[in-house]
Amino acid sequence: MKRLLCAFFLITLMGQFSFATTYFKNWVNETESNTLTQGDFYAWEYDVSVPGGSALLKIIVDVNSNAVYDADDVVLIVFKQTDGEPGEGAPGDSGVVADGIIYTQLGPFGFAPGDYLFEVQDQNDQSTVVGTLHIAPRPNVTVWVKGTLSIEGVTPPDQRLANYMFEASEENDAFGILSGLTDENGDFIINLPDDAVGHNFKIGYMFESQISGYEPDSMSYHNVLIQAGENSGFNFNLFIPDAVVYGSVVDEAGQLIPVNGWGSIENLNTYAELDFSVINGSYQTAVPFGSGDSINVTFQLHFWSEELLPDYMMPVMWNNPAYTFTVSKGDSLQKNIEVLSTDTVIYVYGAIDGNPLPYEFEAWATDDQTGQAFARFNGQFLTTIPVRSGRSYFVSLTNTDYGELQPPAGYYLEGGNWREAWPGDTVRFNFLQTQGAISGAFHFDPGDPTDASLESSTVQAFTQTWDSWYEGVINWDSLKYRISVPSDTFNVRFRNWDWNYLAFPDLYEGVIVNNGEVQNLDFTLNYTHATIEVHLKNAHIQDISQYYQQISTQGVYPNVYVTEATLKSDTSFYFKVCEGQWNIPAPYVGNGYVPEEPQAQVTVTEDSSYYYVEFVYRLDTGIEERNITPKEFYVKPNYPNPFNPRTTIEFGLPQNEHVTVTIYNVNGQKISNLFTGHLPAGIHRIQWNAQNFASGIYFFQVKTEKRNVIKRMLLIK
Repeated sequence: MKRLLCAFFLITLMGQFSFATTYFKNWVNETESNTLTQGDFYAWEYDVSVPGGSALLKIIVDVNSNAVYDADDVVLIVFKQTDGEPGEGAPGDSGVVADGIIYTQLGPFGFAPGDYLFEVQDQNDQSTVVGTLHIAPRPNVTVWVKGTLSIEGVTPPDQRLANYMFEASEENDAFGILSGLTDENGDFIINLPDDAVGHNFKIGYMFESQISGYEPDSMSYHNVLIQAGENSGFNFNLFIPDAVVYGSVVDEAGQLIPVNGWGSIENLNTYAELDFSVINGSYQTAVPFGSGDSINVTFQLHFWSEELLPDYMMPVMWNNPAYTFTVSKGDSLQKNIEVLSTDTVIYVYGAIDGNPLPYEFEAWATDDQTGQAFARFNGQFLTTIPVRSGRSYFVSLTNTDYGELQPPAGYYLEGGNWREAWPGDTVRFNFLQTQGAISGAFHFDPGDPTDASLESSTVQAFTQTWDSWYEGVINWDSLKYRISVPSDTFNVRFRNWDWNYLAFPDLYEGVIVNNGEVQNLDFTLNYTHATIEVHLKNAHIQDISQYYQQISTQGVYPNVYVTEATLKSDTSFYFKVCEGQWNIPAPYVGNGYVPEEPQAQVTVTEDSSYYYVEFVYRLDTGIEERNITPKEFYVKPNYPNPFNPRTTIEFGLPQNEHVTVTIYNVNGQKISNLFTGHLPAGIHRIQWNAQNFASGIYFFQVKTEKRNVIKRMLLIK
């Protein structure tokens, strides 16, 4: 009651004044105390200067137990907390009201015995307060885990081996937080409660930030069925990396931005990935080379920090050539992360049944060049997304808890989930009740894993003009999905944006919904166990960021597997593929350069994981002509199909003829005349660049004096 009265008093004052963060409290078994015994129920509490404000919380091992944050101490983790909001990937405010107090209930707390500091930095006025906590060991321990950490080049005893935190985590987190710290010999012990016996635990590093700059061994964690007494033999190794990438987060003027966040570096040959933490605007990470990798290996950098908002955009890095680079063994490469400041906003209106959207919805604005930002709804109709002026943005809704949009049961989002907006625009999202739905199930190709990464998966229904699209709710426990939609005609597809799985068919076309549920639109998911590297030789490419390619297996679309990739700095595409006969058209590169061969085929089998294709380019102009004279007139389907944004149309003439090649939209309107004139006998190819056209169905017509052929094609952006 005393704490509630204190909170009420603080709220009353904050309605009139703004003041600094002033205190940090530990609550042990619901009593204020700075001493805790492992297994006690634990919560922390502190105030922020304004209701709804944010703070950075830094958890520190007080190595010398002097209650002062100094150079001897070890930072375990730094993360952001916001008043009234749950955490994402880190503990949040257990309260749902923005009252100026952040109270985080953690439950049973089994942190390693020792002394700790909790530094709070208010993000409104930069005021700081530090709390202390002493943790005593669990009494009468009868169950424990024991392990050892080794670091290449460090001989124990050595202080460099000390204060690495390891955790024991159970799948349902029924036993709370359990951890142990290494000593100068690298040894650690994790004390467990008696009732942990018979349960499966995962033993591993608790904070990835502590091992940034080292290369861990393949055994990053151990699974163990806990027995009574000592559970031992859980050893970990850190190695001096073959190469290091490091850098800072900087603004457009090159000035350091001292934010905290996380990132990863990905090997685009093997897709091996290492995580790292960004602390006070700086990072360092080892480089995950694969077997046989040594020189000019291509890597992709990823980075995420909500602390950049609202002053800066978060960078979009997955298709940004600035963050795709080559590294060789022995390199020490600096790669700064450049972000742009915000200077304006996009307004977003959201409603459901005429009521404001609740907290669990947030609105995102994304542009590949300037970055991305978001703002949450919190029981209000209007929110504002901070953005950078001078560019248009794609604006969408997501759920706070899911990272994708999951509409409330029985509702659909009017007009679909994507809008294009300029700074200063107001975007409207309105949920309406519906009786319409599309549903189906997922099946895995026999023998494929069913537990690989599917977090970034989505299932979508598009109107046939591709101007409205609706995302579904996926239940991976039941392997079923459901999409709430209005009455209309749709195309339905599944995508795993990590390309760990490909779906068959690639698309269900012409699905008619009329106030009912269309069922059994099932997809078979095939695991991408292999990579096809497609190298472009002598292509003279100037702007790599413009090149994107899709390839598909043999068959009649949409009953094929489809995968895609962007061009990397080594002028190669790296396609993640499953088994099958893959058709690979030579990418169109422009600049007067054409491939010597128009396409290649690769047969991918289950017992091989890497394939290589090379297209050699030569300088040419206009339509390519070949010396081969076909026996009869023909027109091939365009390739690739679907495409984005370029596709090739090939036709053969048995004699000299007048030819017209024309593009039409789905309404039959002529939108482009690609060629009109006389052509000699032979095989001819012409490219269409649809960069300025919207996604959708199009038709191309090849017309001669005697023949007229029309074929369908699909542009997907």
